[in-house]
Amino acid sequence: MEPVVSIRHLNHAFGKGQLRRPVLKDISLDLNPGEIVILMGPSGSGKTTLLTLIGALRSQQEGSLKFLDQELLGASKKKLVQLRQQIGFIFQSHNLLDCLTAQENVRMSLKLHTHLTLEERKWRAIAILESVGLGEHIPLLSL
Repeated sequence: MEPVVSIRHLNHAFGKGQLRRPVLKDISLDLNPGEIVILMGPSGSGKTTLLTLIGALRSQQEGSLKFLDQELLGASKKKLVQLRQQIGFIFQSHNLLDCLTAQENVRMSLKLHTHLTLEERKWRAIAILESVGLGEHIPLLSL
């Protein structure tokens, strides 16, 4: 079985020159289909940096990072957008828009699925919120 994510000798640093600080050093790992992985470590240890690299939200600097057997290093912007559309993130505590309802926040991500009508996106958002125990955050007018 091919890994969904395959990382070899990944390095990443922030800053330049004397201010350059390595955050990830020689990371190698495989994430297999259906596998559940918990990433733990102290603040500043590189957890978020690694996840944003895997999600193609940050540009890779050194090493190999493959998602669905496609190398991210040197990938075109178009290719990165295509890969991002196949990745889902659940952020710990932010990245929701306060000006939108829970349903509107979920529905916004469904706009990437251009084959879905507005009505289909609405009902999928409701189903998603209910499936994760957030049905009480669906406005009565939506039902």
